[in-house]
Amino acid sequence: MQHELILAGGGSGTADYLLPAAKKALESADCVIASERFLSLLEVKKARPMGNISRLLQELPELLETERIGIVVSGDPLLYSLCRTIQNRYPELEMQVIPGVGSLQLLGAAFGLTMEQAEIRSIHGRECSPGTIAYAVSEHAETFFFCSGTQGPREIAQSLLAYGLADTEIFVGADLTYPTQQLWHGTPEQAAQRPNPKLCVAAVRNPHPKPTARLGLLPDSAFLRNRSPMTKEEVRAVVLSKLRLKPDAVVWDLGAGTGSVSIECARMCPFGTVYAVEYKPAALEILEKNKAFLQTENLQIIPGRAEEQIGSLPVPDCVFLGGSDGAAPELIEHLCQLKQPVRLVASAVTLETQAELFPLLQKLPQFEVIQLAVSCGRPVGNYHILESNHSVLLFSCMTKE
Repeated sequence: MQHELILAGGGSGTADYLLPAAKKALESADCVIASERFLSLLEVKKARPMGNISRLLQELPELLETERIGIVVSGDPLLYSLCRTIQNRYPELEMQVIPGVGSLQLLGAAFGLTMEQAEIRSIHGRECSPGTIAYAVSEHAETFFFCSGTQGPREIAQSLLAYGLADTEIFVGADLTYPTQQLWHGTPEQAAQRPNPKLCVAAVRNPHPKPTARLGLLPDSAFLRNRSPMTKEEVRAVVLSKLRLKPDAVVWDLGAGTGSVSIECARMCPFGTVYAVEYKPAALEILEKNKAFLQTENLQIIPGRAEEQIGSLPVPDCVFLGGSDGAAPELIEHLCQLKQPVRLVASAVTLETQAELFPLLQKLPQFEVIQLAVSCGRPVGNYHILESNHSVLLFSCMTKE
């Protein structure tokens, strides 16, 4: 029989912020796993240092076979902490969760910032682009951040300045509730000049939050053309729908051609970045012209073959595979090996490409395939007929759950 796990929030790590309910439950456990600062506040039967989290998670079921285990985490276990990780890995595990007073609450209390409508983000140990930071702040009156020494208030401030959010105010709290506690607030311009504290949280107040506008799609006639291929507007609309874009998405367009999909993605992701990969000289030429003509500064053009370039690109949220020139197996394998799940949409006009893509994608999560057969009217004398474009198959999926 497996024993119950106690997962408790230890608050800031001082006795005043360790809840009595957590102290009582932990001291009744057979073994408590925690960092030294929390163990010093408890009288436990047996203690074990926290150590490596991955190893602890692996050993947890075996430990619970013989003992009732208590684990103490800093702050609140329900917020960017261990609770969801354990639930995802061991959904059947019996677990008592005791919340704690988190550092974001302490920061809010110090500056009188309420949290009813706040957005909460973590940039602690997570890849977070400047656009994602600015996007969160732009839409919310208050945005709270868990920070790290390498990604903290300074990087938040730099992101806000880069995206025209200089009229916001940044609040910073370091070593909260300890004798070394530091509190500071000021403008992004001031914060960008200050070093990051080692252990801190931050909040940004935006006096003018507003939803990010979603732009309408462009017609084919909006793009400059040469002989390079272009995804037609009817197909392009479905591709963009299947990509499930968000305003801060990182997007790869592999085999970008004229750049019609790349540019539409860039317009729909004003806080994101689109990487258009193309190796043909004529396509690169018209791609550069369309980027300048349609003023998509967040579009980065990457010359070269996709299979040779993607290893140096930031991990994407979405990928459109418009052309692979035989490299589809290598490209899809690379995407599936990334830790982050990626939304993938691939188009195929020729029977050979369709036959290549189907077995590569059919077993991936959320796999769908649709056929688009578009006919456009054109005049013939006093009459009109429908003239068919080439039929297109669109494959869409996630690379992992």
